[in-house]
Amino acid sequence: MKIDQSLLDSLCELSRLELQGEEKEALLADLQRIVNFVEKINELPLEGVEPLRFVGEPAGYLREDAPDSPEPSPLIYQNAPKSDGLYIRVPKFGVKGG
Repeated sequence: MKIDQSLLDSLCELSRLELQGEEKEALLADLQRIVNFVEKINELPLEGVEPLRFVGEPAGYLREDAPDSPEPSPLIYQNAPKSDGLYIRVPKFGVKGG
């Protein structure tokens, strides 16, 4: 696939990029290298090869999914202006009129 100036202009318009001169030429060259790399990968014989989820052995990825509700530290209430031991009380704000 060849990346040409009209395709680059369309991509720039879609991504709201305003590029001029050397920036545009550099992006055109970078995009063409990316497309060439992907086309090179497509040439590899990959029939029967399973996709990898991890490159190596997963470490610490899988764990038992158990709900946890830790108790808040009593220290959190020391700095609160008002609290009832369960909730931190704050004054109402953002309420207009009574």
